[in-house]
Amino acid sequence: MRWPRRSLVSLLVALAVSLQPGLAQSQKDKDAQKKQDDAIRVETRLVTMDVIVKDKKGKYITDLKTEDFTVFENGTVQKVDFFEPPLGGGSETPQPGTTDPVTPATSAGAAFGGGRSNLISLVMDGATTDLANFKQVKEGSLKYIRERITDADTVAVFGIANDLQLLQSFTQDKAKLIASLEKGAMMPASNKSLERGQLTEGIEQMRAELNSLGGVDPSASPSGAAAGAAAAAQGSAAGRALIVNRILQQFNLLRSQLSIQRARPVLAALAAICSAQQGLPGKKTVILFSQGFITSSTLDWQVQSVIDIANRANIAIYIMDSAGLRTSAPQSTSPVPTAPLAGVSGLASTESRIQAVGGENVFDNVRHEGLNREYDILYRIAGDTGGEFIKGTNDLAKGLNRIDEEIRARYTLAWYSSDANFDGSFRKLKVEVRRPDTRITARGGYYANAGEELVSFSAEEKKLLAGVAAAEANPALSLFVELSPFRFRGGNYVIPMSIEVPPGAMKFDRKGDKQIVQFDVLGLIREKSGKVISRLGGSFNIGLTNEQYQSVLQNNIFVRQDMELAPGSYDIELVFRDRATGKTAAKRDKLVLPAMDAEFSTSGVVLSRHVEPIKKVAGAPEPVDVFSQAGVQIRPSPSHEFRAEDSMIVFFEVYNAEVNKETGNPMVWVSVRLMKDGQAVSKPIDYVLTENTSLPAPHLTFARFIKLTGLPEGRYTAIIETRDMMTKKLIKLQSPFVVTQ
Repeated sequence: MRWPRRSLVSLLVALAVSLQPGLAQSQKDKDAQKKQDDAIRVETRLVTMDVIVKDKKGKYITDLKTEDFTVFENGTVQKVDFFEPPLGGGSETPQPGTTDPVTPATSAGAAFGGGRSNLISLVMDGATTDLANFKQVKEGSLKYIRERITDADTVAVFGIANDLQLLQSFTQDKAKLIASLEKGAMMPASNKSLERGQLTEGIEQMRAELNSLGGVDPSASPSGAAAGAAAAAQGSAAGRALIVNRILQQFNLLRSQLSIQRARPVLAALAAICSAQQGLPGKKTVILFSQGFITSSTLDWQVQSVIDIANRANIAIYIMDSAGLRTSAPQSTSPVPTAPLAGVSGLASTESRIQAVGGENVFDNVRHEGLNREYDILYRIAGDTGGEFIKGTNDLAKGLNRIDEEIRARYTLAWYSSDANFDGSFRKLKVEVRRPDTRITARGGYYANAGEELVSFSAEEKKLLAGVAAAEANPALSLFVELSPFRFRGGNYVIPMSIEVPPGAMKFDRKGDKQIVQFDVLGLIREKSGKVISRLGGSFNIGLTNEQYQSVLQNNIFVRQDMELAPGSYDIELVFRDRATGKTAAKRDKLVLPAMDAEFSTSGVVLSRHVEPIKKVAGAPEPVDVFSQAGVQIRPSPSHEFRAEDSMIVFFEVYNAEVNKETGNPMVWVSVRLMKDGQAVSKPIDYVLTENTSLPAPHLTFARFIKLTGLPEGRYTAIIETRDMMTKKLIKLQSPFVVTQ
């Protein structure tokens, strides 16, 4: 599609202001939040927690009994109702703390063939791991399976590219595990198909196994706890299949919200793997091989959700740096001071200690703090779930041995909380043992939440969401929101959510030569059952030059975020708050995404008065965006307000147009008319579309501008007729808009 030069000049009415979430929290707030992040969440009064005990020399202590432990919850002693010693020591069977053992926990082995169960999920992150590093990942994993896996271990192998791949379902068969790794199925995301429908052989085999098992419904989607209980009841094979099916369903649910960004499939996969094991008893561990990734602050909720879900399921996440030993210059802009603990770890060099113990120790980690932002999230996920991030070793098998020793040294304690009011508040935990000179590793608390949560909210965010109805009924700001579904890859939709707020009611503060505006955007998506499955928005702290400030005053504050959803029915809630004044406005809407078929169809119509040139980087591919065309990007105008001197862009997509066998191209006729009070105010403007685009889903794009010069103030409607010239099928669309002076 060619854009006339004149249209570009007339449409570039404002400078583009990039709205990036600001760092709204103070360091004090972050420190307070960090204390709460190191927590577990529960879904019933039964609280479960793993504990590691070492002597003063750092040696694991594995022979403690129930009576050796005392648990305090907010300072109140709790009665330990269930106790399971480490797999590497202590009793051979779990011990109930009382004569009334906890039923789910005492059936720990039922789902996986009887006996004490140790569930390990090996996860290969192909979305971030370079191809050259997969050899050492595979070799380290093979050595670990051959030398360390025992009859008490049940292991599954997953791969992450753009989707979650099941390389081997949960099994105690070493031969199957080795075969899954030997196949070399783990490849970087760049070598993977983007199509969701191309599932791996392992997934197909799992589905076949499910279908062959009586009483297991592959389409069922139980809760995490229900899945665990059902697995325990089904027996070994059916239990394994049910849990894996739950993992895949959870991944599809979580992944469907997330657009292509290499961090997001990893987060969705970890959340799915952990969520599916919630309610399943036994020692549970996830070992992730990853080179790390960076996320914006808008994705912080997804990182926290992974942590919350893992803690709720009592799963420790250990992470191995799949890049191995490497050196790099500091990547953050902050200086890294010499660590005060520099001499504590002994006289040996860092490199020699790394090779000896299979990765850096805690003192080495202190030295590297802040050196590589791609590691920050890995440290956070591992640390806040009771695991560890191990980097700086080319001998991944040694690192895995180090993890394995810790896995087999964990005690599991469970108790019914004496405080039955599960109101979502944070409760501090403290664990003491009777043996002197010991060092205890355990999580610092838990959120007393009575239900399953895929998405986390802070107390302030919950307060903001609680006022959605009032803010919608009595808005203190004008808020325009538009949801525009377009067909996307794998049978899903991408839905750009565009937000406009007139700046008149907002408060701008001058600081130096900048005008500062601060606001919060919080949106949530509920599936049909009412469960929150995703969230949008962030805290924005925008500094505008005088030129940008004047441009915003002439237009609107604009924010756009995209979401990816599967066909279905959803409820959307959005709240906008000016942080300086506390003024809020909110919108609620229903979003119905029909199942896709082969019928001739279109997307909805998007109106715009802005285009922005796409910045090109030498050697880099042109960014892919649903609104990008011929080197420019269209910015939707959800207010549908235009001035008489504007040119209005009409944008939509056409799907499944019949192809002319002679030319090999479709032919679609489009006619646009402007109406006011039922009367035409413009002659029909006709166009013909013939250029089909294959990505991200086959479509034709209509993107044309219409001059509004001479139109008086008032309300108008754009009537768009779209006809497939091969089949003669006709679709009529319309979109209202307002012309102002």
